[in-house]
Amino acid sequence: MFMLERNEEAKAYFELAEAILECELGPQHERTLTARKNIDKIKKTDLGIVPVYRPLWRTAFPKPHPSSKKKKKKKKGKKK
Repeated sequence: MFMLERNEEAKAYFELAEAILECELGPQHERTLTARKNIDKIKKTDLGIVPVYRPLWRTAFPKPHPSSKKKKKKKKGKKK
């Protein structure tokens, strides 16, 4: 998860792993210390990333300056 930049999930999994390893292996075991080191690495990264949401709908706004050009009608006549 950390390599995929899914930092919040990675932090949760590392904390869970550290708690389990500490209960089963003890606080000074090599794997427990590795999990704790990974948690410290995650805490150093920027977790303040705010997701960008797309708008649910779009609002149509009128043109600020409507075009005032009108096409002239062509008169039908005979060619000379």
